[in-house]
Amino acid sequence: MSRIVITLCTPDFTGASKMAKFYADAFVAAGHEVLVIHGPEPQVNDQSGTELTSFVISLRESGIETELLPDLAFPLFPSVIAKTARIAAGFGADVVIGVNARDRAVALKTATRLKLPGVLSLQNRHHFHGPLFVPRLKEAYYRRAMQNDLTMAICSSPAVEEEMRERFSVSSERTCVVYNGVDVINFPDFSDNEKQQVREKFQIGPDELMLVNVGRIDIQKGLEVLTRAFKEVIDSGRKAKLIQVGDVHDGPNAVQMSAYFSSLKSYLQENNLADRFIFAGWRNDCPLLLRAADMYVHSAQWEGWPLSVVEAMGAALPVIMTDCSGRPEGFIDCEHGIIVPRNDVAALAAAMKTFIDLPAQDRNEIGQRGRQFATDHFEISRTGRKFVEIVERMIEENKAAREPIGSS
Repeated sequence: MSRIVITLCTPDFTGASKMAKFYADAFVAAGHEVLVIHGPEPQVNDQSGTELTSFVISLRESGIETELLPDLAFPLFPSVIAKTARIAAGFGADVVIGVNARDRAVALKTATRLKLPGVLSLQNRHHFHGPLFVPRLKEAYYRRAMQNDLTMAICSSPAVEEEMRERFSVSSERTCVVYNGVDVINFPDFSDNEKQQVREKFQIGPDELMLVNVGRIDIQKGLEVLTRAFKEVIDSGRKAKLIQVGDVHDGPNAVQMSAYFSSLKSYLQENNLADRFIFAGWRNDCPLLLRAADMYVHSAQWEGWPLSVVEAMGAALPVIMTDCSGRPEGFIDCEHGIIVPRNDVAALAAAMKTFIDLPAQDRNEIGQRGRQFATDHFEISRTGRKFVEIVERMIEENKAAREPIGSS
C-alpha cells in the first residue's frame, strides 16, 4: 500500500478534475490511500434543476481524503510549496501528482523537496495567459520545473506527449500516453420519457435533430467555428438545434472569455440563430442530454484528449470532432464517427450535413460502433489500471534508489 498525494488547484466538474477523481478512485481500488490537496471550490450556477453535489464532497464519498489549501489559488506565492510539502509529508506521501496547469509546478517542486517522484497528469496542451510578457514568464517557470523536477509526464494523447518533447525538451524516457477514459460500460441510460422531456424542454421539433456540444466558453473550444458551421447547416435548409453546455470559467482569462462569449451571442442574434444555437450554461445532467441527443459535435482548436467526446461515444452518439488531438489509431471516418481539420468551417459543416442526411438507423449504428471503439480504447477500468501501474512503478523505483547500498 502506498500513499498518493494529488494536487488540484480547481476542484470542479470539468474534464481535468473528473479525470483526477477517476484516477484517485483507481488508486483506492488498488489498495492505496489518496489525499487530494485542493484550492477553493468554484461556485457553479447549475442550469439543469438537478441537485448538484460538491466536487470535494464527491471525493470524500469515494473514500478519498481531502485538504483545502487556499494558497493553491495563487501558485506563484513562495509559501505554497512549503505548505504543500508540509501537508504531503504529514500524510506520509510516496508520490505527488499534479493535475491542473496552475498547480503542476507546485506538485513537482513539492516532490523534489520531499525526495519523491513528481508525476503530472497532462490533460491538455499548454497555453499561458496574462498581459504583455506574463505568459512568457509563466512558460519559463513551468519549463524549469519540467526539466528539473519531473519524474514522469502521463499524457492524455500522443499530441500532448509530442508537445512535451518538442516544446519543453522533456526526454522520451519521462513521458508516456494514457488516454482519458470514462466508464463506458456503465454509462447511464434513461427512459424514453425522460429523454423526450429533455427534447421538449429545448423545444426540439419532431422533424428537428438535437446536436450537443459540451465545454466551457473559451477560444480553445472553437465555438466561433462551430457557430459559423452551424449557420451553413441551417442556411442549407436542414432542421436542427444545437445545445451548447458550458459557461465562462473562473480564472485568469475570464474577462477575455466573457467578451468572447458576447461576440458569439451577437453573431447568433445577427444571423437569427439565437433560438437554434442555445447556450444552456453549466448543467449537472449531461449524461441525460447526451442520451436524448441525435449527434455530438466537438469543434476545439486544441485539446489533450477530450473527455466530452469519450462521454458522447459512451452514450452511443455519432460523434463529429476536430483533429485537435490527432486521430486515434484505428478510428475510421463514417464508421466510428467523423474527424475533420480544426478551424475549418466548411469541413465541420459538411460533416454535420452528412450525419443529418443519414437515416436514423444509420446514425444509430455509427453511434454503436463508436461506443464499441470507446469501450476497446477508453474504458476507465483499463486506462485507470494503466495509470496506477505507471505510478506504482515510479514509487518502487524511487524507494529502490533510496535504499542504502547493501541493504536487503
